[in-house]
Amino acid sequence: QLAAVHLVDSHYCTDPGKFISVLCTSLSTMLHVELPHVNVLSKMDLIEQYGKLAFNLDYYTEVLDLSYLVDHLASDPFFRNYRRLNEKLVEVIEDYGLVSFVPLNIQDKESVRQVMQAVDKANGYSFGDREHRSLEALMSAAVGADFHFASTLAVQEKYVQAQDKAVEDEMMEL
Repeated sequence: QLAAVHLVDSHYCTDPGKFISVLCTSLSTMLHVELPHVNVLSKMDLIEQYGKLAFNLDYYTEVLDLSYLVDHLASDPFFRNYRRLNEKLVEVIEDYGLVSFVPLNIQDKESVRQVMQAVDKANGYSFGDREHRSLEALMSAAVGADFHFASTLAVQEKYVQAQDKAVEDEMMEL
């Protein structure tokens, strides 16, 4: 299975105009390549050297409400004339709702593991020969978070038992 991994330097987050450009490039690549796609913000360990971020890092990784980015961009006299264009570009990006980023700090093992998990999930790889094989691990890979099958199963069993008891009670009344 193949998956496309698009690396983007994190310093583009410090400039709203460049970040909108990165979003457009990522979206265009995702639509044209037609493969499962993972966008990675690389060099996260160096981001503070490029300047202060206007918003929290989650804003950039999850690509949240981009109207704030357009408003921030409009404070620059150069981009003020292109506000309508930027609004339309942001509208296209938000309408598709496909673009998000996984942060990568090569110095942090957990960060590398998260990128590997995102790529594995994108290309359909769930388990290799050495991985733990269980329904809980499979659901965690599919859902993207820890999935507690046992606790969910217990709740589901109680619900089904309650429904069965209600049906039996109705049958007894008839």
